[in-house]
Amino acid sequence: MMMRMPAALSTLALLGLFLLPAAAQAQEEKLKVQVEVVLVSRKGTEVDPPQLQKMKETFQRQNFNFTSFKRLSQQTLEVGSKDSTEVKLPNGANASLKLLRMQGDTATLRVEVPQGGGMDVELGRQGSVYQNVGKHVGGELILVLSSPPAK
Repeated sequence: MMMRMPAALSTLALLGLFLLPAAAQAQEEKLKVQVEVVLVSRKGTEVDPPQLQKMKETFQRQNFNFTSFKRLSQQTLEVGSKDSTEVKLPNGANASLKLLRMQGDTATLRVEVPQGGGMDVELGRQGSVYQNVGKHVGGELILVLSSPPAK
């Protein structure tokens, strides 16, 4: 015995088949990002850890005359396209990261910082992005975003 589906139900069933791929595309994209908070200042000449020497040289080439670089925190976060990911800063504020899009080997992130609004940055598989996120104990806090090292 064969049952016939009413026309309205068969149309809905067909629509459901066409909507499934769109629903699958609506899934959240996620990206792992290494996030460092670095305190830079003109007090002293400390570079801690020594890996920040490259950052110091980059800043000097761009005429940012900071002499002291100290990593305050480092973590790997999963940044998604639906909800912002919060980064707690030592000055009591929060910065937030959100994945806008991924295209090839480049991800575009929205970085929202306290009292500084937001900006879109592009992050590749190599290199780092530096974003000033506020003042702290006589210096400036810099958010360093990069792809996590391969394991």
